Amino acid sequence: MTATDTDARNLVFVTVDSLRADHCGFVDSGSSLTPAIDRIADDGVSFTQAVATGPRTPSSIPVLFTGEFMADDPEWSMADWRGRQQRIGRHMARFGHLSERLQAMGYETAGITANPWTTRESNFDAGFDRFFEISADSDDISSTQLSDSTLFKLADTGLDALPGDPLGWSDKKEWFSQWPGSFELVTEQLSALSEPFFLWVFILDSHQPYITPRRFREEASAWQMYYSILRYWHGESSDEEIPGHARDMIGAAYRDAVRSVDAFVDELADAVAPHDPVTVFCADHGEAVGDHGNFGHPQALYDENLRVPMFVHNAGVRGQVDEQVSLRSLPDMLTDLAEPTGFDPTAYTDRAVLSKTENDRHRAVRTRSWKLVRDREAATERLYDLQEDPGEREDLSSSHGEIAESLSAVLDRHDRTRDEKASIRRVTEELAAEDATV
Repeated sequence: MTATDTDARNLVFVTVDSLRADHCGFVDSGSSLTPAIDRIADDGVSFTQAVATGPRTPSSIPVLFTGEFMADDPEWSMADWRGRQQRIGRHMARFGHLSERLQAMGYETAGITANPWTTRESNFDAGFDRFFEISADSDDISSTQLSDSTLFKLADTGLDALPGDPLGWSDKKEWFSQWPGSFELVTEQLSALSEPFFLWVFILDSHQPYITPRRFREEASAWQMYYSILRYWHGESSDEEIPGHARDMIGAAYRDAVRSVDAFVDELADAVAPHDPVTVFCADHGEAVGDHGNFGHPQALYDENLRVPMFVHNAGVRGQVDEQVSLRSLPDMLTDLAEPTGFDPTAYTDRAVLSKTENDRHRAVRTRSWKLVRDREAATERLYDLQEDPGEREDLSSSHGEIAESLSAVLDRHDRTRDEKASIRRVTEELAAEDATV
């Protein structure tokens, strides 16, 4: 079936980098940071227990687009940025992913991404008729579309002039993307795309360093925002603990960044309204703001980095789903939403969901009540009671051995299935190579 043979709906897919679930009011009623997101979520289907497949973009977004975890791959290392991108690229080329599936169904597709892990180099442009990278060295945009901040432009000029790049600015500045600078690109695509269309937008505004336009800031002044960045960078590059006053400033700057994301969603909702699309919204992972002594999104599988906000709007269904759903289910969910049949949001829930770090050292299996985290290198497992200990402080693997064994068996089954798939893939590739030489 193709989209042109049906009354297929337009689809808008919004991903936000590093947005915590508990900073969105529709997930945690104690938060007032996201009135627009909450309003739209309440008018659609909200998922209060959405779980990312990894704590960082490289371990989350490739799985989110393909529905498949990345296989072990010897041709990369954590210290090699380009090698990590190429590993993602091999994964994306190996599996038919979301945009390719929708393109094959007759959708005209456009992708706009500010995240440097989701580029042409990592094969994220496959399946997109139009693809735009919003970055400091992109040929797709002008420098004015990276940020509309005068201060950013002055900082860029000044820091580029410093000898030796003492703050690592050349590697960091691409993370300073702000949505107002490139929003016109979104509206241009909405005007240019033929229906039915699929539009993916990936913004970075809640990713560290939390640079937020003045009109969205309510807690952090400009000097506090920039001071918190410097303390964060210094703490990231040293063993020095970030002092309490800087922690408070980092938290305030992050909350202001969340407010900016909310303003983006509000403006996007107005822009897409004439096209009457189904809109799917989620974060790729969460963010630590001092939790467990961490900031940002380290290679750790705590809930502050794994639980994410997620909703589906305008799919003909309203309500709240409190069962777990993995972001791994999104390719199936979005392709199902493309067809004008009844949408059952509970069809994508799962009693046990898996998450992994990029280096595959840590793996977790999570239920609504329990989480088991396995450290493969240290050969240890930790068990947390998420109902009684939501902060994941006390390891109960010794006192609740039966639960730990049950969840450990889930990880074992996943490993066996992964190994079987890898063996089948190797044999298939070898046979294809032999056929090519005949």
